Amino acid sequence: MHHDPRFDDIRVLTELLSTTDPWQLAGRVRLHFPRLVMTLERLREEGLLSISARRVTLTPSGRKTARKYGLRSRKQVTLALERGKKKFRRIAERRPSSIGQFDQGYMTVESVFARAEQIIQLGDCDSKRLVILGDDDLLSIALCLSSRPKSITVFEIDERVVDFILDAAARFKLPIKAECRDLREPLPPELEGTCHTFVTDPSETIPGLKMFLGRGLFLLKSGEGRAGYFGLTSIEASAGKWWKLERWLLNKYSIAITHLLPETAFYQNWSDLLRQTECFEMECFTRQPKDAWFNSSLVRLQTLPYFKPRSTGPTRGSIFVDDEACGVIKGEIR
Repeated sequence: MHHDPRFDDIRVLTELLSTTDPWQLAGRVRLHFPRLVMTLERLREEGLLSISARRVTLTPSGRKTARKYGLRSRKQVTLALERGKKKFRRIAERRPSSIGQFDQGYMTVESVFARAEQIIQLGDCDSKRLVILGDDDLLSIALCLSSRPKSITVFEIDERVVDFILDAAARFKLPIKAECRDLREPLPPELEGTCHTFVTDPSETIPGLKMFLGRGLFLLKSGEGRAGYFGLTSIEASAGKWWKLERWLLNKYSIAITHLLPETAFYQNWSDLLRQTECFEMECFTRQPKDAWFNSSLVRLQTLPYFKPRSTGPTRGSIFVDDEACGVIKGEIR
């Protein structure tokens, strides 16, 4: 049976591709200090690294192991992101337009790649199986153009987006599978615990948040070091809503929230924005905005050693609109 490499080993080997300074390693590796020391000692005994008073370096065997796991230095990731962004711009020009029926509004290209960079640099993409729950942003394409995932699976309700992603995956030989799926219904049992990382930009009602995150957590493998990423705004989600979501997550699952990166994603102004906000009858919001203004923070969660995926039932009723929304979404699916 195939087993994933140790979480500790991957963290140390990855950072040693970018630095030999032991103190910089300790600051970047995201392991508590005693655990880092134990990991270094074990990897030295296994012949993967050498340690002196000033340096920690990978041995030839250590570099071979890093290549085997598909690990890359920070510089390599940065260069790959730059190349990927150029190709992505050309692909994304032909994407389907966003529609309010599905609460769509896609990120700017810069924001898509800022998110991709975080996911890749934090070690949650290369050689991993990812699932993206809703992908009108085309993050799956950006990640595949810039990194080396084993696979990315997209679940998306809009058939236009699914067809666009599948066409791009075929043309550029990207390891993406995409299918049209309404996530209000539970995912098939055979998908439980099949991925390392999930990413989603959930609808920001409490039912919508629980639905998207519950489906994502259902897909994560058991054990330590799996990751989930989701966007959350302060524009349609009050501090009270953040608190309700955090309390639900931490009470229900064996996870920790490890990163909260504010205002990391800005969204293109969508075509029916003014039709949504007209219900407020406020004159200053009757003119189209000139610049991107709607933004979200990126939240990362990480599973703990005793994490187990859990199934969640169907979601009923409205998932897009509550009393904190920007307005009324015309034609919302119910």
